[in-house]
Amino acid sequence: MQKQKKLIIILWIARLLGSVVIAFLLFMTIGELLSTDSKTVMIKTTDIPTFILFPISTILGLLIAFKWKGFGGLITVGGMIGLHIIRPDLASSLLISAFAIPGLLYMIYAVWSKQH
Repeated sequence: MQKQKKLIIILWIARLLGSVVIAFLLFMTIGELLSTDSKTVMIKTTDIPTFILFPISTILGLLIAFKWKGFGGLITVGGMIGLHIIRPDLASSLLISAFAIPGLLYMIYAVWSKQH
């Protein structure tokens, strides 16, 4: 019974943090993509792989995790790992890495709930 309570707590922390991350990243991404000056998308073609790995994979992974916890968490964490491989200069930034915490919690929940 104690393990079940811990799993529920992990799940709800992941959901709450994931919701906050989704809202924040959507706000920042839409604000970055839409220029107030020209109403055009402002992204360089060289930045597209980085943009797909973060924030797109993070947003999509966390949205998918509401239904499929392990798969969505894997997308979120995998995107962050891919980002750090492509842009090793960002690996030292704890702020960017912190966006993967809800995905990691979803993965922990998925693995531990299968063992129950």
